[in-house]
Amino acid sequence: MAKVAVGQWVPHVEAFVDVSRPSAQHSASVDALSALVNKDKLTLFDLVSKMEMYLTTTDHIVRSRGILLLGEILCRISFKQLDVNAISTLSDFFISRLSDWQALRGALVGCLALLHRKRTVGSIIIADVKRLLETFLQNVQVQSLAAADRKLCFQILNYILDHYPEAVKTMGDELLYGMCEAIDEEKDPECLKLSFNLVEAVMKLFPDPSGLAAQYASEVFEILSKYYPIYFTHGVGDDLDATRDDLSKALMHAFCSTPYFEPFAIPLLLDKLSSSLPLAKLDSLKYLDNCIRCYGADRMGRHVTTIWFKLKEVIFSLSIDQILSTSGAKDMEKNKNEILSEALTCLKTAIIQMGPSDEDRLINLILLDEDIVSSIHSVASEEASGLTSLQNPSQLHALGSVISILAESSAYFCTRVLQAHFARLVDSLEISAGRESQHLNNCSGPSSGAINYGALYLSVQMLSSCREVALTYKEEFSPIKSAKESWWLILEKKLDSLIHILQSLLTIDSQFVQSADRQEYVSCAVKGLIILATFPEPRLPLSASAYEDVLLTLTSVIMSKYENMHLWRLSLKALTTIGSSIVEFHASQKENIYNKVVDKISSLDEPCRTSIPLNLRLEACFEVGTSGSNCMLRVNGRVKCSEYVVNLLECYCGRVLPWLFNFGGVNELALNFAMRLWNEIRDLATSDRIGSQDLLSSLMMGMKLVIGICTEEQQSLIVQKAYDTISSMLSLPVKSMTRHLMAVDEAVPLYSVRDTFLMCMLSSVIVGLRPQTPVPDMLMMINLFTVFLLKGQIPAAHALASIFNKNLHNSEFSHENKLDKVIDTILERCFSTISVRSNMKTSLSCAGRSDDANCSEILSGSIESKDDIISGLAWLGKGLLMRGDEKVKDVSLFLLKCLCSDQSLAGISSHQEEHGISDSSYASLATSAADAFHVMMSDSEVCLNKKFHARIKPLYKQRFFSILMPIFLSKIKESTVMTTKLVLYRAFGHIISNAPVPAVITEAHRILLVMVDSIAKLSQDVKDKDLVYSILLVLSGMLMDEKGKECIVENIHIIVSVLTQLVSYPHMMVVRETALQCLVAMSSLPHSKIYRMRPQILQAAIKALDDKKRRVRQEAVRCRQTWQSFA
Repeated sequence: MAKVAVGQWVPHVEAFVDVSRPSAQHSASVDALSALVNKDKLTLFDLVSKMEMYLTTTDHIVRSRGILLLGEILCRISFKQLDVNAISTLSDFFISRLSDWQALRGALVGCLALLHRKRTVGSIIIADVKRLLETFLQNVQVQSLAAADRKLCFQILNYILDHYPEAVKTMGDELLYGMCEAIDEEKDPECLKLSFNLVEAVMKLFPDPSGLAAQYASEVFEILSKYYPIYFTHGVGDDLDATRDDLSKALMHAFCSTPYFEPFAIPLLLDKLSSSLPLAKLDSLKYLDNCIRCYGADRMGRHVTTIWFKLKEVIFSLSIDQILSTSGAKDMEKNKNEILSEALTCLKTAIIQMGPSDEDRLINLILLDEDIVSSIHSVASEEASGLTSLQNPSQLHALGSVISILAESSAYFCTRVLQAHFARLVDSLEISAGRESQHLNNCSGPSSGAINYGALYLSVQMLSSCREVALTYKEEFSPIKSAKESWWLILEKKLDSLIHILQSLLTIDSQFVQSADRQEYVSCAVKGLIILATFPEPRLPLSASAYEDVLLTLTSVIMSKYENMHLWRLSLKALTTIGSSIVEFHASQKENIYNKVVDKISSLDEPCRTSIPLNLRLEACFEVGTSGSNCMLRVNGRVKCSEYVVNLLECYCGRVLPWLFNFGGVNELALNFAMRLWNEIRDLATSDRIGSQDLLSSLMMGMKLVIGICTEEQQSLIVQKAYDTISSMLSLPVKSMTRHLMAVDEAVPLYSVRDTFLMCMLSSVIVGLRPQTPVPDMLMMINLFTVFLLKGQIPAAHALASIFNKNLHNSEFSHENKLDKVIDTILERCFSTISVRSNMKTSLSCAGRSDDANCSEILSGSIESKDDIISGLAWLGKGLLMRGDEKVKDVSLFLLKCLCSDQSLAGISSHQEEHGISDSSYASLATSAADAFHVMMSDSEVCLNKKFHARIKPLYKQRFFSILMPIFLSKIKESTVMTTKLVLYRAFGHIISNAPVPAVITEAHRILLVMVDSIAKLSQDVKDKDLVYSILLVLSGMLMDEKGKECIVENIHIIVSVLTQLVSYPHMMVVRETALQCLVAMSSLPHSKIYRMRPQILQAAIKALDDKKRRVRQEAVRCRQTWQSFA
């Protein structure tokens, strides 16, 4: 390849070396020279030869720029093949330059570039890496450098340790001395993160007890401890690659990098657990948890006692008052919960990680702890007059959590816990339950709270621990069952009593469980029954009869206690959970018993057998069905509730079908549902109920969802069934529709309500089809849907839009050209039907044979019908747009003509005025055309989405936006009639609010003023409140983008004026709230541009302080505080 002349590239070198040139020119010079080297138009040898003067001159400024240029070029040719000599020469040069403190940055850049090179393209050798590191440690004083250069230093050291450890392992004390010197007193967040990573890498490299890590652990940790806990003072707006969480994690990994930190780290962390700062306490727990895992049982054994007492203090003594926070009570409560959760996690880790020699010491430490023993004895001996255990529920829950964590850690621990406390707790429950039973017999009503809730709660927690042990036990379980002393034997002895108590809490009078306190009892009892019923089958403590009795208890609640919704839903959820566990563990014996419950629940669909409201019956059937696909099939096989078909379909559409989408593998159920529904269509179509819009909507959505689930083969069966049914029932001339496409001037036949019902159901089938599903007699269907579209039936438009979007498979339209002609004909028919001129011609032709009333109707058309046809036309356009068809332009241009129809109002003839054609009809037409753009651009749940297998071309919204924006901007500028300008603004708003925000921001300099003006004009009409809010969200998006901010600054006066008006917008609270948020965001704009707007913004914010909505007042306070402090 021809080499470039020296005179063409040397100016780039000179431009870079010249420090007076702008940084953009420096960057461009590096890019140009790198491109020449990469393309072999300039050799590296020639480059270095010509740069010799710049690399060796005594002028330190020129020398530093020359070395930096070579280093930057080396970074940009990292994938270019270089031979060994070139690499060796470059290595020698850059390593030697590490001693040149005045040109150090270029040397660092060059060294890092050499280290990053892959072996396949020529890389630095190990000997040179070692020499580089030695030279670095001898000559580079890291902490004397600027932050950017320190970052380069840490990157070099980290890369050597990560990728060239063999070059480091042979080094001596100088490595640790150099590292400590480099990281000591570091304060920059990004450099700190790298320095923590450096410590982690070095300490892991020397695990030997006599190695460097062990020798220098004290010195290194002394440096690390200065940074603990991390205090991060940088603001959110600072451009940093390191957050507080990043730094904290990096420091934690450094703490855990070697067990030789244990004598220093653990005392520090335990001491910080006493801190009143939430973050310090939380970090201490996280660090302690990780250190326990990394340091090992042998080293951590000596800290067991201290760890327990410190964790106990956190778990049991934590209260909101102890947590300092500058935020509200919610944040304090959140801090408390996070700390408690971390403390319990840490305790669990400590228990699990302890070695066999420390097991007994640890469990005795916890089980025999005076506070633990005293608390459990206090609970067990409670005289239950009211819910005394609930007076401090957090203490009870903390106690239960500690006991549960201890018991579930191993079979041995579980046995020890149950031996110590389980029998006593259940005995206490029995006594309190007996007292309650006696009270019921004497007083014929429930007492105020005789059952010991604390004993109940702790017993259930222990049950849960037993289940966890049973789930995790991998060995043969029979020795556990036969052992003289085991948790299984202890549980078995008290099981019957416990089950009886739990069942009694569910079966007592429903009035008893209405209060909030009593709901705690019920929730706990249900949890206990779930735990007992979900033990894995080989280790199930319940007999088959006891298991069935538990299920029947829950079923009895569902059948008879629906007045108490809390208890009812808990019981239903319990049955679902139990059924799911059967599927999870493949428990065949349990499944046979559970199926009886499923059948019993399924029988709820028979109204004569129960008084439960229908919605609850359907909810029960659905929830039990979600236990597994077999359960769902059993439930659906029993539901025959035709009397309540609307409620049934709502349940199917809202619950069953979405579950089928997520669960998958149950297409057969969907097919059966669809085929049975089409069998019932004939009866439904002849009944009085077809006039019910609720019924029709439920049927249509249900059919769409079912079709969407099915495979192509199943869809083919359903669409054939639908076609056969429709063909035999329509009153329209079906045979003529199969011969040819309806001509543009062909009369639209009349149809009945039943025909509309049938068409809507067929439309639902077409909407949900996959593109490759064959469709019978496509011509007839297109003609049928066209007839209804021309009468303003939107479901027909959905069907046609789906046909055109998916290009549905059919032999009649195997050639795309033929389908294109069909589309042209239908669009032309819609245009002519809507067009005023077309109507005028029709009126003249009918003048001789129609009376004035009929002629007027033909002339103007029904306003509602025309609006619906335009909406239908929008759906056709949407289908074409989503697949990228050019014919969408025809639809768009026609809609634009409708938008500007008000311009021609002055030309209405006297004949039109005689027949009542007023401005309102044209205004309605234009408004419908504007709303049509919303249909085309917005996402839809009813049609043309991924769920219904629509074809969606990537970036279709961006392209449509880019095409329409110049046209709309021109039309708005040219418009002189206010009504026309308003509908143009309306259409414009729909387009930009549904276009991707990045695409809108790209055109911000062109559309911003029009967008703000549209907000101002549209905010005057309450009907446009949703659109105003949507456009305002786009404006707020611009405020979050740098390019958007530039455009906003240029027009700051106009934008602030509109936003301050919206602060008082009466029709929508979120508009006022968002306007205030935008004003707050504007405070980050350049001071010189926005300071003069301060009085106007403050005045609006102060006015909003009296808003009737609390959220608006809160934003007003924030806005006022932001701008008052703005100086």
